[in-house]
Amino acid sequence: MRSIFYGWLAVISPLFCLGQRVMPSVTNMAGFDLSASGLVTTLSIGEPAIVTLASEHGIITQGFLQPEILPCNDLAFSYYPNPTPGEMTIEAFGCEVKIVSIETFDIWGRLVSTLVPSKDNKIQLGHLSQGVYLLKTFLTNGDVRVVEIVKVSQ
Repeated sequence: MRSIFYGWLAVISPLFCLGQRVMPSVTNMAGFDLSASGLVTTLSIGEPAIVTLASEHGIITQGFLQPEILPCNDLAFSYYPNPTPGEMTIEAFGCEVKIVSIETFDIWGRLVSTLVPSKDNKIQLGHLSQGVYLLKTFLTNGDVRVVEIVKVSQ
């Protein structure tokens, strides 16, 4: 029964390609293409696997396409000292990211200042009065990290 189903699927799957009427293009990062008489089969090897059948009229894909940019899971973020009397070090490690800018918000959500860290990743918070602040940190890869800090008197 299973072989009949697969045979039937192989016969009618080009008809589904003709019925879709989309441009035949697939991102294939790992794998190979097979082509014969206007029909292209793309196989992607890896995790997850995809199979694509395409003709000049359309395309059908079974499986999932692999992303071109894989997310970075090795991003670490540190900030110290907390509480701080005025100068704080804030760093991002891994994934070749750097800190672009830091927005400082008070506890009521008002923007107090926008800072750019120095080359040694230090920011000056001496101009702030005592209290709790949120630092919204923008990274070069588009990530945004928010941390809570406490500013104490010097």
